[in-house]
Amino acid sequence: MTKQQMFKMLHDEEPIIRAEITALYSVLDHKLGLHGADVPITFDMDEKALGSYLPPSYDDEEQFKFSLFFVGFCLNEQLSKADRINLYKHEYAHYMTRYIPIPSEYTWQPGVHGSAWKYCCSLIGAIPADYYVEDQSLKKVDYEAVLTRPSVDHKQVQMLDTYRSNNAYKKLEGTKVKYSVGDVVNHPKFGQGTITDVQKTSSSVSLHINFGEETKIIDQQWLVKANYKRVGDR
Repeated sequence: MTKQQMFKMLHDEEPIIRAEITALYSVLDHKLGLHGADVPITFDMDEKALGSYLPPSYDDEEQFKFSLFFVGFCLNEQLSKADRINLYKHEYAHYMTRYIPIPSEYTWQPGVHGSAWKYCCSLIGAIPADYYVEDQSLKKVDYEAVLTRPSVDHKQVQMLDTYRSNNAYKKLEGTKVKYSVGDVVNHPKFGQGTITDVQKTSSSVSLHINFGEETKIIDQQWLVKANYKRVGDR
């Protein structure tokens, strides 16, 4: 079978696959009072992404999109039926996050695959996993464990905040200009040099230092650590 013939076979199956998805979403709609089955379903031949839910935006209409490369029946070795159904539920759970109220206790984890999405997965029996793992849909999920907010060690949080603060302070110190054009410094290898230019970026300061006939570019932070003082400083 040529690639072109395979693509044609897959596209011929679009109505069958769309009917399978719509039937599942109709059942879920009836259970939850939603209208996911009315959202357009489109297909592509993406070989990296199994599916996606695209919310309405200025440029595009709301839609579910699935890869025929994976869900096509003529390539049924790609996904088992159980995994295929889980994929459809996975995307429906994304749709749910826009249209059902999420209890406050399930808003602790942000992100597309955060606690709100996982809560929606628990309502419809979808696997709350970011990535596809073969036959994962056959395993029992402990939703209570997945949805429970981890306990927080306040000492650990305080230490983490302190670590971040120290790093931020060091980074800020590294961008403070401590030398000026015309300053003369002593270097153990190159001898006495004169700063001819100071260039500051968002994370560092570079000093252009003229040592006689040669100009060197030296990071200010390294110069400070090495304690290369201006001539005349004590």
